[in-house]
Amino acid sequence: MTSLSRRTVLKGAALSSFAWTASPAHATSAPTTAPLDTVVFGDTASETRHGLTTDLSTKVTGGLGQSARTLDPRTPAEWWGGSVGFTVAVAPTGTTYLSIKLFGEDFAAPESEWRLQAFIDGAVLGWFEQGPVDNLDLMSQHPRRINGFFLHTLPLPETVTAERRSVRIEIRAVGRIYAYGTTDAAYFRPMTTPSRGIYRAYTHTEPYFRPGPRDDFGTSPEPTLRPAADTAVVADIRRRVLADQTALLHTARAHTLDAWGFITLAEGYHWADSPAYRQPRALSRVCQAIDGRYLAWKADPAVLTASDQQWQGFGRVGLALCTLWEDIQDELDRPVSTGPTDLLNPGFDAGLGGWSTTVWRGTGTAAAVDGTVVVTAAAGSLAGVTSANNRTLIGQGTHRYTVRVKTDGAAYLDVLFYDAAGKLVGTDNKFAATPGDWTTAGGELRTPATAAQVRIDLRVEGAGTAAFDDVRIEALADAQPPGSGGQPLRRDAYREMLLASREYWRRNQRHYTNQVQILAIGVYQANRGLRLLSPDDAWPEAQARRWLYEAVGLEPLSFDGDYLLGHDYRIATPKGLTRELGYVGTYGEVTDWLVAIWESLTVGPDGSEDAVLRDQILKIVKTRGWFRFPGVDDDGHRAMRLEQVIGWRNEHYPGDMVYAQRTAWDGHPLEAVATFGDPELTGWAQQMIADGQFAPQLKLLLTNTSRRVGLNAFHLISRDLAAFERLPTSPHRLPGGWDRPDFVFTDETAGAVAIKRGQEILYASLYWRARQAINNWGRVHLITPQSERSGTIRLWTRGGTDGTFTVADWTTTDYAINDGGGTCSFAGGGRTPPGEPLRQAFLGYDLSTAPVPEDMDPYLGCPRASGIEGLEVGRAPFYQLEYGGYLIAMNTTTDRTFTFRSGRSGTGIDLRTGRRVPLSRPVQVGPQSTVVYFDPA
Repeated sequence: MTSLSRRTVLKGAALSSFAWTASPAHATSAPTTAPLDTVVFGDTASETRHGLTTDLSTKVTGGLGQSARTLDPRTPAEWWGGSVGFTVAVAPTGTTYLSIKLFGEDFAAPESEWRLQAFIDGAVLGWFEQGPVDNLDLMSQHPRRINGFFLHTLPLPETVTAERRSVRIEIRAVGRIYAYGTTDAAYFRPMTTPSRGIYRAYTHTEPYFRPGPRDDFGTSPEPTLRPAADTAVVADIRRRVLADQTALLHTARAHTLDAWGFITLAEGYHWADSPAYRQPRALSRVCQAIDGRYLAWKADPAVLTASDQQWQGFGRVGLALCTLWEDIQDELDRPVSTGPTDLLNPGFDAGLGGWSTTVWRGTGTAAAVDGTVVVTAAAGSLAGVTSANNRTLIGQGTHRYTVRVKTDGAAYLDVLFYDAAGKLVGTDNKFAATPGDWTTAGGELRTPATAAQVRIDLRVEGAGTAAFDDVRIEALADAQPPGSGGQPLRRDAYREMLLASREYWRRNQRHYTNQVQILAIGVYQANRGLRLLSPDDAWPEAQARRWLYEAVGLEPLSFDGDYLLGHDYRIATPKGLTRELGYVGTYGEVTDWLVAIWESLTVGPDGSEDAVLRDQILKIVKTRGWFRFPGVDDDGHRAMRLEQVIGWRNEHYPGDMVYAQRTAWDGHPLEAVATFGDPELTGWAQQMIADGQFAPQLKLLLTNTSRRVGLNAFHLISRDLAAFERLPTSPHRLPGGWDRPDFVFTDETAGAVAIKRGQEILYASLYWRARQAINNWGRVHLITPQSERSGTIRLWTRGGTDGTFTVADWTTTDYAINDGGGTCSFAGGGRTPPGEPLRQAFLGYDLSTAPVPEDMDPYLGCPRASGIEGLEVGRAPFYQLEYGGYLIAMNTTTDRTFTFRSGRSGTGIDLRTGRRVPLSRPVQVGPQSTVVYFDPA
């Protein structure tokens, strides 16, 4: 090994760079498991001994009665909060680690995930946002343990600790970082409440250490079973869905409906329980919504790439055509409408939605009663309801205006006309109702020459009461289409939209998995719409389906034939994980998009199935099963959670509750199970039901009122729940349960490892946030029923090229994003934190890049600049990681063999076979394979 001699450090300083070149032999020679030093926060003697200084810090008695400190917000609140500083012992050679002890029951509501950032000798230890050396703590959104503590570990820079016995550490609290914030104020959110308690800090030379015998980490109780509440929650969601359908059909402004809204209504047309079922009004309103999208796009081309379109473009227009094709032909033969062409809520199915109560004189009331509106006026009064705020476009020619009325007084229908500018041009066209039981009031009117809009009033004059229902405007033979204004026929306009969308997005491919999939769905949906609407413009099915194949890794990612990432770069690994810059946590949960791919293929009169595509989708979905571990919900009940600590573009701990599929804006826990009926997924979902964890995962479908989540809720109620309930009982359960057999899962392309060994689960990411070069850091997460540890640790690599990247003096992020097409979305290092200038503790580290195929451009056409994020340049050919007795040797190449030497004596256990093996014996690790040993010593 190369030790950190004074000469090495001085050479690094002279060159303003440093190359860390440890070898496995160092870490395995006489390992020390006890900490070098321990700071007990809130303990006067320990704090004095370590020279503790504080700013806005409070001593507290926290979990299990142990002393701690919180770091408090400033007044007025700002991003920076309080801090503590202390001096701790370090080792003069090798790597010293800093660990922090936190209480597992401390967690915060979303938007309040304050962070603890470590500093060493005044420099930032790593990066504030998604760096390979990350925050000392990111406040949890859910409990990580009940009645117990956990540890998080980070490496200290060898350039700082070399030939020293102590260093000065500072822990500062900061507010939330919102990664998608477009301004500094939106990005750096103020800290408004105290941080979680900080109990102890440790320094140690082995990444896995054993706290002292008097350091109590608590005993977690056996998680309890959550009482089921599925029936009540599903009933609430059903009410939400029916209310959404009623609103979409009757009261929503059709021309401004987003794509999720018009797809929900289109699918509601086929759902027997929907008020939109087989209703011509639903067809009209779906087309009005697409018309509004068309007109908005013609006024602003950015509509194609923004908001609810983004990478999917106008794909959902094609999906709507496929969904409604057999019934929508008459609507397609009409011109594009420039505004609303139907009355809102004409039958009062949505109460008074779309109508305004008005008292023109005297006193009166109006109320919705059993699908009618009842108006009451006092003597000498005039009262009623009006559509004045929701006027309807009207065409030239003759129309019949009617309403059903039941009255004991003087009730009438009044029709008023306005020009396009909103000026009244025709008024008091009154049609009186005959007193008595239900009759029809109304008549025919010719639209004034200058009129473009019509308003309907339903009035009662003088003492009396009237019930109104079923307002209608019927176009007679000479009537012209309303609001056409010289617009093209819908067939032509929709063809233009679909063709433009397909052609734009085929030239603007993405490379992150979820984005690739969304884009491919949009391209395919647009082509399917063209196949129905304009066959001459449609690609052959094989050409269009290739986009779906690429989106699931069945074909190389082609960038529409340019193959920027080479001719063998696939968006899914051979093992079935999504392929990016390492294991992907939340963003790797792409099951909702995989279901959308399947829906895009199968829906409609010319839909079809594809067994090869189906099998690949199921492979990807089921591979996620290795990354569920036993945890607890917010109330301490047992639950399975998504492994997210090792996720390279995640910042949310612990991971979401998930069994077969997580709840997201576009998917729910039963979606894939119901769609594919696979026995393994079925068993996972049935495990969720047995754990009482179905209802808690449906909360989003009730609390988020957006049309996007509304479509998700609609799918649960209208199709998926019933399909799931028809599935037979399955014996399958998730592999990570404590009562399940041991396993070893390794993905050499993603650099990911999942191991279950008795009552212990280890997750590791060896290809860890290595965006510019091989960084020699790995991420670990070790869980037992009574403990949890996570951290970034040193590992060893082989097979890289000469050093070509030097860590820059950036502190927020360690990279600049490459969005493809030769552009970077923001400068390297990200946004500058508020306050005084900061410096990076890892500044000057020299890193080596990994070899990539000759036909691959890892920077996707962007000129290689310092810190630009590149694919594969940081994935080492060979990794060796040691943690907590686990010895992992991974070969990520497809054509090389490496020799693994553990540097240990004695015997260990080959966790793949369960056999005893001599640890001193060299092992040949072939292409795309991993050796996993456990050393019980």
